[in-house]
Amino acid sequence: PRAQQDLCWQALVTERRLPTEPGATQIRRARLLLVPFWRLVDESRRSLTRPGEVVSAADLSPVGLPCLNSRRRRIPGLDVEPRTRVGDAMGRLEGDPAALQAEVVDVMIGPDGGSPRAALDKLASESGAAARPWWQLVYYPVWSFHYILFNKEQYHIVDAVTARPVGPARRVRWALVVLGAIAPMLGVFVALAPIAGAAAALPAWLAGLVTMRLVLRSQRGG
Repeated sequence: PRAQQDLCWQALVTERRLPTEPGATQIRRARLLLVPFWRLVDESRRSLTRPGEVVSAADLSPVGLPCLNSRRRRIPGLDVEPRTRVGDAMGRLEGDPAALQAEVVDVMIGPDGGSPRAALDKLASESGAAARPWWQLVYYPVWSFHYILFNKEQYHIVDAVTARPVGPARRVRWALVVLGAIAPMLGVFVALAPIAGAAAALPAWLAGLVTMRLVLRSQRGG
């Protein structure tokens, strides 16, 4: 990883605006994790600019890393898709993970969201190498921080390549949430007001609330 523990912790402190006075924030444990992901390799569609399909091979939601799957293609702050697309910070694990002082996360999920046994067996036999497309197992480094904030336990993840807090670790930008809700609310009201009059306010508010929820979810990586 390019970003060491101290740099990633400071990025988390800045993003979360954690208090720096003595005793307010205490790190219980910091771990460098090599997290497995499945990446679909299709030579007929491969491109350095076109996003590819990457899904999680392990569920680390309890420590602050939501799963990538068919419904969630992106986690704010996590650069695993563009980095593995261009070959930066990707590949099967080489060397001794103990020498890297990193923990290798076990593969828990297959590309289809079920058991990983079939996909792992195909990798072990290399029978999928000639087939197109095929699923490749890649590892991506993240820092996992377990800390105490005013006697409350917190678990957050920071990208170990870019030093950016990931998903739930990111602070909500309320200005963007409000602006994102106002635009569709006004649009719906203007469109329906000539027909429904004051009653157009109700669907306008509903449109604003739905949009606000979607923006909040996208910012939190949910």
